[in-house]
Amino acid sequence: MWRFLLLGLAAGELPRKVLLPSEVAANASAKCLDSSPAGFYIREQDPSKWVIFLDGGGLCIDALDCRRRAATTHGSSKNWPETWDPEAVPFSTGLSSTFRDFSQVFVPYCSGDLWLGMDHKPRLIVGDLQMSGHRILGAVVEHLVNTTALRRSSLLIFAGQSAGGIGVLHHADWISSKLSSLSASPRIAVLSAAGLFFPADWPVLWEEFRLGMEWPVDNFMAKWCHLIEGSFLHEGCVAAARAAGRAPSTCQDVSRILPELKADVFLMQNQFDQYQVLHLGLCPASTCSVGVPATSAPGRYLALLGRLTNATLSAAFQNNSRFGIYAPSRFDHTDDLMQDLAGTDHSISGVSFKDAFGHWLSGAPTRFVAASCAGLPCPSGQEADARALIV
Repeated sequence: MWRFLLLGLAAGELPRKVLLPSEVAANASAKCLDSSPAGFYIREQDPSKWVIFLDGGGLCIDALDCRRRAATTHGSSKNWPETWDPEAVPFSTGLSSTFRDFSQVFVPYCSGDLWLGMDHKPRLIVGDLQMSGHRILGAVVEHLVNTTALRRSSLLIFAGQSAGGIGVLHHADWISSKLSSLSASPRIAVLSAAGLFFPADWPVLWEEFRLGMEWPVDNFMAKWCHLIEGSFLHEGCVAAARAAGRAPSTCQDVSRILPELKADVFLMQNQFDQYQVLHLGLCPASTCSVGVPATSAPGRYLALLGRLTNATLSAAFQNNSRFGIYAPSRFDHTDDLMQDLAGTDHSISGVSFKDAFGHWLSGAPTRFVAASCAGLPCPSGQEADARALIV
C-alpha cells in the first residue's frame, strides 16, 4: 500500500513540455534540424538537486539522411507530445531510481549532430537543414537558470545516453563555465551512459578483421562527423592535438577527450557495446551475437572490442582517479543501462548502479568492472555473479 502511495505522490505531476520562446530560439539559433524551436520536458521537485538529461538517437551523416530525420521527432519539435513518459529516465519514480527525488529535465535530441553542431542557419551539405545541438544546449541551460530554481541548486547531474552521452562528455568542462557566467555555481557531476564513441583504436571494420586486419577507422569517422557537423570541440583537447601535431578534428573522438577533462565524470559503459559492433564495425547481427565460440572470428572480434573498451576505461581512471566507472559485461547498447538508471536488480557483485554512483558522489574512488565470460559478453542472468574490480 505504501509503495503505491509513494509512487502516486512522485508521479503526481507529469513531465511537461517547454518549447523555447520563438525569440529565444531565433536569437540563440537553438533550433532543430527543420528550424523548429528546441525545448525540454521538466518536473520540478527538490530545488537543491537537479538532473539535466540529454537524449540519444544516432546521427545523420549526409543530406538525404538528415532530410529523413527532419521529418521525425528526432529532427523536429512540431509533433512532440505535451507530456513525457513519467517512468522513463530521468523521470522514473521507482524507489531504486537514481534520480527519483531530483528536479528532472529531459532534453529531446532533434539536431542529429551528437549535440555538437554550431549552425546559425541551414547548410546545403546537410540538406538545407541546420545542426545546432551545441547552441540548443546553451539556450536550454540559460532558460532553466532564468526561469527555475536551478540557479540556487547545490548539485547538478549533467547526464546523457548514447548521442547524449557523447554530448555531455564534449561539454563536461563547458557546463561549469556556462553556469558560472550565469551566476550559478552548483557542484556538477557528469554522467555519460554509452557515450564512449570510440574506445581507443576502434572501430575496426568486421570485413577487414575477418581478413586478418585490425586497422581502426576512428580518424576517418571523426573527420567525417566534424565535416558534416561543424562540431563544437573540447578546447583542452584541441590545444593538446595541435601541440602533438594532430588535426583538431580528431577531438571528435571521445577517447581523445578523456585525458583532457577537468570535470568530475562517471562513465557507465557496456564493455561490449552492441551498437559499436553492428553499426560501426558493420558485423551482421546474425554473425556477431552472444554465445558465439570464443575461438571463432566473431568471438575474437567481440573480444577485441571488450579489450579496447576496458583499456580505454582503465587509462581514463589511471589518468584521473576522479573518474567513476561502471562497466557491465553485456552485449547491449543502452536498454539495460537505462534500466539500471531506472532501478533494477542488475548488479556487479551485488552492487547496483545507484549504489556505485552514490559511492562515487560521496568522493570515494569507484571502479566497478564486471568480469567477462571467457573474454566475451555474458549471457543474460550470468553477470550478477561476475567479480568486480573495486579500486
